[in-house]
Amino acid sequence: MKRGEGVTGSRGFTLLEVLIAVTLLGVAMVSLLGLHARNIRLTAEAQDLTLAGMLASQVITATRTGAFPDLGTQDGDFSERAKDADTHDTFYGGADSAGFVWKREVLPTALDSLRQVRVSVSRRDQPRALAELWVAVSQHRP
Repeated sequence: MKRGEGVTGSRGFTLLEVLIAVTLLGVAMVSLLGLHARNIRLTAEAQDLTLAGMLASQVITATRTGAFPDLGTQDGDFSERAKDADTHDTFYGGADSAGFVWKREVLPTALDSLRQVRVSVSRRDQPRALAELWVAVSQHRP
C-alpha cells in the first residue's frame, strides 16, 4: 500500500449517495402512508355499506311480516338500544346504527293485493343511499 492510499481509496458512501437514498426512502414511505390511509377509508365505507344493507333488510322484513302496507312514503331512523325502538319509526339496529336513517316507499301495482316496496338506507348526514332494496308484498288472505 502506498502512502495515503488507505484514506482516499476506501470504499464507502458519499454524502450525495446517502441523500439520494434518504430521499427515495422518504418518497416511498409517504406513498405507503397514503395507500394505508386510503385502505382505512375504503374499509370504513365497506362497513357502512354492509351495515346499511342489513338495516334495509330489517325494514323489509318488518314490512313483510306486518300489516299490508299503505301506499305512500314513510321514514325513520335506527337506535343502538333495543328499548328505544318502536318498530314503526325507529328500529333497533345494534351498534353503530344510530347514524343511519331509512325511507320506505310503497307503490301500487296492477294487482290490488300486491304492493311494490322500496326501502333505502343512508347516513343521516348524507343524501346518497348506501343500500336500496325493492320487494313485492302481497296481502295475506285468510
